[in-house]
Amino acid sequence: MQSKHAKSPCCAAPVRRFGPRRRQCVQCHRTWTIRPKKRGRPLRRTSPALLHQVLVEGYTLGQLFSDRVPVALPAYRYRFRQALRRWVSRPSPQHIPPGPLVLLVDGLWFEFEGIPWVLYLIALKPCRGHQATFLDPLLLPGREGASRWQQAVDAIPVHAKKRTRAVVADNLPGIEKIARHHEWILQLCHFHLLLKLQAPRRRVRYSLRGGSVREDIYQSMRNALSLPPGKRLSQTIEHLQRLSRGDCGTARIKTVLCQFLVDLPFYRSYLAHPNLGLPLTTNAVESMCRLVREMLRSSRAGSNPKSLLLWTTALIRLRPTIICNGHQINRNS
Repeated sequence: MQSKHAKSPCCAAPVRRFGPRRRQCVQCHRTWTIRPKKRGRPLRRTSPALLHQVLVEGYTLGQLFSDRVPVALPAYRYRFRQALRRWVSRPSPQHIPPGPLVLLVDGLWFEFEGIPWVLYLIALKPCRGHQATFLDPLLLPGREGASRWQQAVDAIPVHAKKRTRAVVADNLPGIEKIARHHEWILQLCHFHLLLKLQAPRRRVRYSLRGGSVREDIYQSMRNALSLPPGKRLSQTIEHLQRLSRGDCGTARIKTVLCQFLVDLPFYRSYLAHPNLGLPLTTNAVESMCRLVREMLRSSRAGSNPKSLLLWTTALIRLRPTIICNGHQINRNS
């Protein structure tokens, strides 16, 4: 249906014909065409398969470039960057799982011009499922802390945050405060804890001060993580408390042990809440961190924060899910 009394977009005044394809405002005499052409160079769309080959399969643009491509290599790279920006500028395509959720969080450290930056990765796992879905990452300057992790949590969609029941993380600064604020169950990662003891325990040299004590601490901590409530657990905790009051070999091992005794309930949340299907580690997020590192190494991207966030967001959107099993089918159960 045609408008009989059209108004000009500039002055809202009556419009009159000004040739076969132009119109004019009767008040300010501005003219315009009724069928404007798109300005600029023609848009050359790149196939989404190229993004998958570079970001997921690990190819470089130099390897994919051939004589059949009708442009030079710099223009080929320009088209890829344009396709990458178009892919990231679209709304997030990740499908958030239904039902109660568990958050898996971890940070990946970078440094640009002497300033630390942290890439915050968050995945959502259904309590009764075994597949975690990653959200778009968040890149913030500065070291990890409660305020920055709160910004990452605030970026989670509201409808998903309302269904969150627990969070699985390393013993990050402020993570206990965030979990308490949102009334989430906190499960601390077993892998990061035992990794702190693996370095001095890899080859137990009893000539070193406290070598046998370190091995005793390691085995007792593993028992405290998996034993059910009862007499054996109480005896193990009492044994660790006696060791913490003595000479643990090094000040670092003693600090790890004392902190473990304070945070022991958070390491055993998977036993206190078996219905949530909590994983014992953040290895699913660590796997994504490894994929990000490999992608940046092969593509030589990530020279600045803007490029890093662009490439990482595109990678996560192309492979948004990863297998994440709960403790029911874990070998430590």
